[in-house]
Amino acid sequence: MNASVKRLDVARLTAPEVKRSAEMQALFDWLTEQDKAMGVPDLGALPVSEMRAWRAKTSARTNADPPEVASVERVNIAGLKGAPPVVCDLYTPLNAEPGVVLFIHGGGWVFGDIASHTRLARMLAVETKKRLLYVDYRLAPENPYPAPLDDCVAAWRWIVARAETDPNFKGPLAVCGDSAGGNLSMATILHEQQLGRRKPDIAMLFYGVYDDDLDTPSYLRFATGHGLARPGMAKFWEMYAPPDTPGQPRQDPLLCPVRASEAELAKLPPIFLNASGMDPLLCDTIKMAERLEAAGATCEVHVHEGLHHGFMQQTARLAESRRAFALMGDFYRRHT
Repeated sequence: MNASVKRLDVARLTAPEVKRSAEMQALFDWLTEQDKAMGVPDLGALPVSEMRAWRAKTSARTNADPPEVASVERVNIAGLKGAPPVVCDLYTPLNAEPGVVLFIHGGGWVFGDIASHTRLARMLAVETKKRLLYVDYRLAPENPYPAPLDDCVAAWRWIVARAETDPNFKGPLAVCGDSAGGNLSMATILHEQQLGRRKPDIAMLFYGVYDDDLDTPSYLRFATGHGLARPGMAKFWEMYAPPDTPGQPRQDPLLCPVRASEAELAKLPPIFLNASGMDPLLCDTIKMAERLEAAGATCEVHVHEGLHHGFMQQTARLAESRRAFALMGDFYRRHT
């Protein structure tokens, strides 16, 4: 669904009778059988390092047979404020056009790495026909806010600096992120905007985290059983931005972008938003779109009903995921 936010009916989207689409149900059944065969551990009882190892094992199935690109180059970028170098991969698609996309992966700020979202990253490079810098930012809880954001900002500034001299980079400069990566993408834009530095020309955000309110209609309706779970999101927030941190940082729009002022939102570049219909984060996207629309910012929102969180990583098995990339690509071309 593409609609003005005013026409998005939250009550209908979160109604008890909402169910998976046929292809989502088939994928869900397949993943369930795969998990049983691998022996799903009690993830809540595992240390973070072991949970990451399990997530890496399961994410491998979403990255099989990735789209072809011309090259992948490992890049080490100087970290901000004396932080360690930020490891990135620079993807160059076939028939690349000038311009770059910064890609920021999801995973609740706790999971994900340079390999977890390779299919999604390649799809993005292919659809936009632009080089793509995939940033491997530091993870919580070892590195809570603002460390992950600092790494994303460092990667963004590397792109901006290179665009001054490299003709391959002298084109539209974009940012894209999924889930927690959507949060970090919005934070990167707001961070640079607040400092008066060059910000992205366009943003593409997939089922992002924009608020820490865990009592929205979608959090309550899709609390468990739909991939991402409400208890898991509560833990992610606690690890990324503990509520007892001095200064109540979650009031900062760099953590919760829905709290940005209308004046800040009005200055944002064109933003593409999509959401999974059966996702605790559905209302995050709707609230973010409402704020953008009220501020007069250019945005477009698509709700993909019947799908779970993370569907943009499932282009090999979901036709709706491939359609979502086409919708994003159309928005990108119209606004660059």
